[in-house]
Amino acid sequence: MLIELQVFGPLDDLDEVSDRLADAPYELHDVIDFDLSTNLKTGRLDVTMIVDVTTLEQALRKTRAATRAAVHATGGAAPDWDQTFREVGTHAHELTDA
Repeated sequence: MLIELQVFGPLDDLDEVSDRLADAPYELHDVIDFDLSTNLKTGRLDVTMIVDVTTLEQALRKTRAATRAAVHATGGAAPDWDQTFREVGTHAHELTDA
């Protein structure tokens, strides 16, 4: 799953905040291989993760909840979280052993 976040306001401490955000999901259950990329100039953060669920709906719920929990763990706010999603696209891939 991929969630794109946009930070609004001063970006002076975004590097430090993104480091804390990258560490936060390790405390969450069913989140595997969390990754974060940050554009320090634009304030865009791309959060990707693998979640251990059986349906796309569960994956979307788990990914959104994990991302929001990570944002809150860094002291960030997510007002109107459910109303801010503009687009949801899904692609299912089953993981296999290499």
